[in-house]
Amino acid sequence: MLQDRADREDARRVTPPGMSREGRRPVWVRSLWGDLRIQRVYYTRQGGGDGSAPADGVLGLWSSCTPATARLVSKLSAQMPFEAAAELLHEATGATLSGRHLHRLTEEAAAGARRWNAHRKPSAEAPDTLYVSYDGIGTPMRKECLEGRRGRGPDGKARTREMRLGCVFTQTGVDATGQPVRDPDSTTYLAGLLTADRFGRAVKAEAVRRGARKARRVVVLSDGANWCGKAAAMNFPKAVHILDFYHAAEHIRALCKALFGEGRDATVHFRLWRRAVRRGKPEEVFAQARSLLPQAKAPEDARRNLAYLEHNRPHMHYDRYRSQGLFIGSGVIEAGCKTVVAQRAKLSGMLWGVKGVQDVLTLRCLLLGGDLGSFWDHVFGPQRNAA
Repeated sequence: MLQDRADREDARRVTPPGMSREGRRPVWVRSLWGDLRIQRVYYTRQGGGDGSAPADGVLGLWSSCTPATARLVSKLSAQMPFEAAAELLHEATGATLSGRHLHRLTEEAAAGARRWNAHRKPSAEAPDTLYVSYDGIGTPMRKECLEGRRGRGPDGKARTREMRLGCVFTQTGVDATGQPVRDPDSTTYLAGLLTADRFGRAVKAEAVRRGARKARRVVVLSDGANWCGKAAAMNFPKAVHILDFYHAAEHIRALCKALFGEGRDATVHFRLWRRAVRRGKPEEVFAQARSLLPQAKAPEDARRNLAYLEHNRPHMHYDRYRSQGLFIGSGVIEAGCKTVVAQRAKLSGMLWGVKGVQDVLTLRCLLLGGDLGSFWDHVFGPQRNAA
């Protein structure tokens, strides 16, 4: 069938001006039925330059893969190491692609996906509540990608770089108990080894595409990291900015430990202060903690954790947020760090280059956000899924 279509295309085509017809050349086509060898006419530019076989475009070939194979390759590469993906592809279809070939195809697909994503039109829908959330996770990198960077270990050597992750999701209502409910299949992701400023702008672009400018309410959820706060202030100045309650609670726990040491006093105060903060009374907690600083077991740790909480006070109106039916926890982005990044980029023995990890996570973000199929529909057309 493929050879017949190539023959018909070549028979009707007139040699374009400035091109030379070089005769028929073979190509191995990777399909869901295995490897197929076809012949088609090849053209080169007069005077030198790259050549092409127009029949490949008519057949919908992408780097010698049929459309369905291209879709499958991108899904496999986004979910498992290249060599394992190549082995599984061969066992399931008979198509023979090496891990190195899958790596190259992932690079090409990711570049196309980024161009496509940059030009997508904003959603026509007006979400009720649109959430934006940020976080970061260390990703193991090759030695040459870590030069000049300091690490947190005793030797001061960096072994990872922070992969920034952002997500956007929507909420329409609450459940019978008044708890917020995330809209099904509404979460999209963005990952990048970018500066905070550039990543903040990229997440803003995704939020705008998802309808931020039409949303009744925009909410930013973060863990209180400085770069997250700056990104929120610069790109979503009118949004409701909420400090993840569970990060606040962890700092309350650390504050109690620094003040009282291990034991019952720390446990009791932690439970009381966490409840007070949840009920919208953090000033009471801060005042009590400040009065206890002179007799703290670990004064520096106590001051550091108290400073974190006081700095984030404007984002700790948990009683108000709960009464409005809003999420107060950043569980979506916390889970995303594991499912989007760690489960693909932090497997045993992995060391990445900057471009390689970015390419893989570009496709993985689209896959887990439900948009990878839309990208391939754009490339091939929604009806072209030939094996």
